[in-house]
Amino acid sequence: MQEFFEWIQKELLKSHHIDVISYYLRKKSKRRSMDQYIYTTVNCLFKSYINIVYNRYYCSPADDTLSTHDHISRGVTASVYERSIKDIINGFSIPTDLPWHLVDAVYIPVNCDRDFHWVLVVVVLKKRLIRVYDSSMGSRKKVHSCEIKQLSIILPNYLHDSGFFDKTKRTDWAALDAYKDKETGELLGPQHSFEVEFAQDIMQQQSDSLDCRMYVAAYAEFLSDEINIPSTHFRSDYLRKRYATMLWKYGVDKTKAGYVSDNDDPTRSKNDYTSPAEDGLINVE
Repeated sequence: MQEFFEWIQKELLKSHHIDVISYYLRKKSKRRSMDQYIYTTVNCLFKSYINIVYNRYYCSPADDTLSTHDHISRGVTASVYERSIKDIINGFSIPTDLPWHLVDAVYIPVNCDRDFHWVLVVVVLKKRLIRVYDSSMGSRKKVHSCEIKQLSIILPNYLHDSGFFDKTKRTDWAALDAYKDKETGELLGPQHSFEVEFAQDIMQQQSDSLDCRMYVAAYAEFLSDEINIPSTHFRSDYLRKRYATMLWKYGVDKTKAGYVSDNDDPTRSKNDYTSPAEDGLINVE
């Protein structure tokens, strides 16, 4: 309750709030039948996994001075996050629920250069495209394009490694023109980056506003309902209260049900252990 009122006063949405709203959107998506799945979401940590893996394999020249031990240590760390990325793509991870081969798009909240600005990245799988929804276009576009570039380079690698193209029950991905080499007609290799475009004519935040996370949530909700994002300003105060109320209700329901995480798993009671009677013990020599 206290966090709810603090957010109303400070007008800031935090990254874990975005995760809860993403959770809400995932639940809404799963109400459809399999052939009608449109999207899934990931949490705010997904881009962090991408960053770690990118830095491991596309390191700067300065990293050449690292010792062998440090390189091995980085490799071990990166392998953990590589597995997490593939688990998310395959739907084995709680923050995803739906595997990517069953949807048309994936919504990814991205923090840009740690400057407190967030954008919504939508991976349009059928078009092999990354579309960026930014509430503060202009000078920022060049600044955070490197964050988007990392995604465009890394994603093809893990789509291949995760067996994404072998799962053709809903969509034959390799047969889509977007994934074919224009000269050979063969499936594009992982060395080919995703195309990137920035969404135009979408609602923008005020220059002195810190509402970027709220815009990320609003963009995702518009898209999840298949509604065009308006280009005019909207009532941010209304959305702020709406999301705050939803987060507060989520927290109340979660507390009442005894949940400890966003995966609907209730807390587990401790196992009661009773020592057996002495005559029930077997002595093994």
